Amino acid sequence: MAELREAHLRYLLAIYELSRSKPDVGIQAVAKALNCSKASVTKMMANLIELNLLVRERYGKIYLTDTGFLLAKDLLRCVEIIQERLPAMGFDLTVEETADLVHTVVVNLPEHSRKRLAGRE
Repeated sequence: MAELREAHLRYLLAIYELSRSKPDVGIQAVAKALNCSKASVTKMMANLIELNLLVRERYGKIYLTDTGFLLAKDLLRCVEIIQERLPAMGFDLTVEETADLVHTVVVNLPEHSRKRLAGRE
């Protein structure tokens, strides 16, 4: 598989988190969740489809492939672990700041570190 960039991982994580509450995820929901344009989402969806991490059905609904699902699930597990451990570091962060920091850390971790943190290594 091609090297995944931070943006790929952010989109995968957003799609995974959206799909947990609503199985049919659309471009507009992803754009809103990531605070970006629908055009940006459409472009990234094409990249993720090319990487076999995503499929797009009729009427624009987006679904993770098995590979995309497992990767996103690992990402979320890492997010949960770091969120759990972050308060012990003594930062005075709001909920939003904590979420932003955790997502930034997780998507920038090397793949081997994410796998280890998620318990798959």
